[in-house]
Amino acid sequence: MSVLMGENMMRKDGEAHQTERRAAFPAFSPRTVRDVWAARFREATVKVLDDLAPKGACDLVAEFAMPVSAHALRNITGLLNMSWREMDRVSQGMIDGISNYLGDPEVEARCHDCTASIDAHVTERMAELASAPDTSLLSVQMQAGLPEASVRANVKLAISGGQNEPRDVIAGAAWALLSHPGQLAHVHEGRATWQQAFEEYARWISPIGMLPRRVARAAEVCGVRFESEERVFLMIGSANRDETIFENADSYDVTRDTGAAIPFGAGPHFCAGAAASRTLVAEVALPMLFERLPGLRLAGEAPFEGWAFRGPRAVPVAWDA
Repeated sequence: MSVLMGENMMRKDGEAHQTERRAAFPAFSPRTVRDVWAARFREATVKVLDDLAPKGACDLVAEFAMPVSAHALRNITGLLNMSWREMDRVSQGMIDGISNYLGDPEVEARCHDCTASIDAHVTERMAELASAPDTSLLSVQMQAGLPEASVRANVKLAISGGQNEPRDVIAGAAWALLSHPGQLAHVHEGRATWQQAFEEYARWISPIGMLPRRVARAAEVCGVRFESEERVFLMIGSANRDETIFENADSYDVTRDTGAAIPFGAGPHFCAGAAASRTLVAEVALPMLFERLPGLRLAGEAPFEGWAFRGPRAVPVAWDA
């Protein structure tokens, strides 16, 4: 990540991390999400649904969740000069690059091409935002006086982590509700909320199932010794199905108390975009999807893939157009 995308806040700890997180916070704060981004999310989602509604069928991943997520990310990052399709492309290219453990030169080359595209779009927007600042991630970091290298690296971080996960949760949660009609009835009849449907899905099929980390100092955890510089994998997906914490952990239950789940991580590195994600998925994408497309139903299999990043490859649906 550091080599391909630059040294972003995720790769820093202590005061160095907190300094950059504070600078970025105005773009992700619950207040900004409520007062600024929520309306932008709805506006973009309406346009996507306007195009879909007459068709009567689609793939929820490619034709709904992908553009909805990308438009949200365009707004939050400030890269309004980037198309939603390019936003999706560069996000996937960076994810492939930073998980290129075998060192495939073609994968690395695509990643470099994607980061170059982001840098070009950032450069173009910097000139505009210098004279007309806003609440976007690019702008608030500039206003805070962060070094340009950190500004660029953190925009890339937001793009790498802000496209696939919301996309996978929007499409995946819709599939979960459609494949569990009793759970969908709980929501429609007021026994559960869209927020609960989202939170339970994020626990049940964690969009980020694994986090790789480097051991900073030697420690013993549950009788296992870890030495400094060793690599470990934190299994978020496993923790969220811990049978000692969650009853019937492998079932999807929108009435479940998900307070102990950690789909957004925990501690100092808790996902900065959690408020934006919750609003985009639970207040905008899911309720608007089911309201706008009457008789929404599954129209085929929805294969899932991935374990570090997990989500459906496709969710074919149909509705009464």
